[in-house]
Amino acid sequence: MRFAALAFAAFLLASCATAARVTLADRFEAIGLSPKMAACMVDDLDDRLSDEDMRDLARYTVGLSRADTPGKAIDQLLEFDNPRAVAAIGRAGFSCVTGFVR
Repeated sequence: MRFAALAFAAFLLASCATAARVTLADRFEAIGLSPKMAACMVDDLDDRLSDEDMRDLARYTVGLSRADTPGKAIDQLLEFDNPRAVAAIGRAGFSCVTGFVR
């Protein structure tokens, strides 16, 4: 019984992380990034951030699709009150645009 409870808890945590990835990819596409760029950004962010940071970032991005331009949406992302996430966003953007990997 204890094993089943632990397995279920692990499944729930994994599904939350997957949901954050899907949410972020959708939001990045909504602000004008190509699907390829959105996927690159999410992959890079997932490598750099904890699951909790990914969930926080996914929740924060709800308002990004209301930005007038992709540039304004990026500005809003950089104002996120999580220094680890802001740094990771900048690094992911640079890496995905230039192809330069850490």
